[in-house]
Parts: sequence; structure tokens; C-alpha cells
Amino acid sequence: MFTQILGGVTLLGTGLVAGVFFAVAVSVLPTLFALKPDDYVVTHQLLGKGYHPYMPIIVTAALLADVALVVTAPTTGLRLLFAASALLLVGVQVVSQFGNVPINKVVATMRPGALGADWPDPRPRWRQWHVLRTSCAFGALGLTSAAAVLLP
Repeated sequence: MFTQILGGVTLLGTGLVAGVFFAVAVSVLPTLFALKPDDYVVTHQLLGKGYHPYMPIIVTAALLADVALVVTAPTTGLRLLFAASALLLVGVQVVSQFGNVPINKVVATMRPGALGADWPDPRPRWRQWHVLRTSCAFGALGLTSAAAVLLP
């Protein structure tokens, strides 16, 4: 029973992360790219307040459930699936922490109205990092889903 609960936790967590990242990729990012620089900065600053601390907590909870399942899953195949999912969630965390978060911190210091014509637009780099972590999240979701349906 404990294994099934852990499977549910990691399945819910990876599903939430992949879903939020998908929504950002297909709706939020195109909107941010359509905005003028000053409006983009204000919007980015507001969006960032809503995702923290929830997303890191959800990713960590799913990761910890995967790690626990690496130890408790009944078969080697299931343990390998959960281990691979855990590695991809570590990828989500690493990309977020060292790719997206530093950009977010720079945008947090920007002041609309003072950007100038030569402002360093962070949107293309932020999108590249986001696509990478979204790919990791979907990989984790796929592996977790496969493993969860195979749990006895």
C-alpha cells in the first residue's frame, strides 16, 4: 500500500510540473514575447510571485517519492523507471536553479521605463532553458506513468 501511495505522489507531482510547464510554453511565453519590453518586465515580475515556492516544493516532493520508490519498488524494472524519473526531476531542478532562476533575478531588478533601446532581452534565453526543463518534466512524467501503472 505504501508503494502505491508513493506512486500516486510522484505521478501527481510530475503531472502538475509537466502541466504547468506546458501551459507556460504554449500560452504564457507567446504572450510575454508579444509584450513591449516595459510591459514584459512588469508581467514577468508578477508571474514569478505566483510560482514560488510552490513549484520547487512540488518537484522536490515528486523527486523524494521517486527516490523512495527506487528503494521500495518490488522489481528491478520498476526501480529503474523510478530512478530514471528521479534523474529527470533533478534535471528540472538544476535547469531551474542555474538557468531560469538567475534570469528571473535579473528581471526582478529591471525597472520599466528605464530599459533603453539596447536592453538585453532575456526572453529567448529564458525560453531555451524552459524548453529543456519542460522536456525533463515530460520525460519524468512518462517514466513515472509507466512505472505507476505497473505497480502491483
